[in-house]
Amino acid sequence: MTKPVTLSDAAYDALLKAKGKNMSFSDVVLKLVEASKRKNNFSSFAGALKSDAANLEKFRERIEEDRVRNTEGL
Repeated sequence: MTKPVTLSDAAYDALLKAKGKNMSFSDVVLKLVEASKRKNNFSSFAGALKSDAANLEKFRERIEEDRVRNTEGL
């Protein structure tokens, strides 16, 4: 089933540029929607920065030192 959709000239031009030779406009819209879902899925980064406790403590200490250094002049 198809549905008529009204687009601005700018939106049409953007879709046309994103459309490959063997793609329909429906394919482009679906591709863009899927890409936007993946872009906002922060849970995919869970566990990406695994580290041991010693390294995490050093990292925490550096952050604290930077905070102190950055607020000294305030």
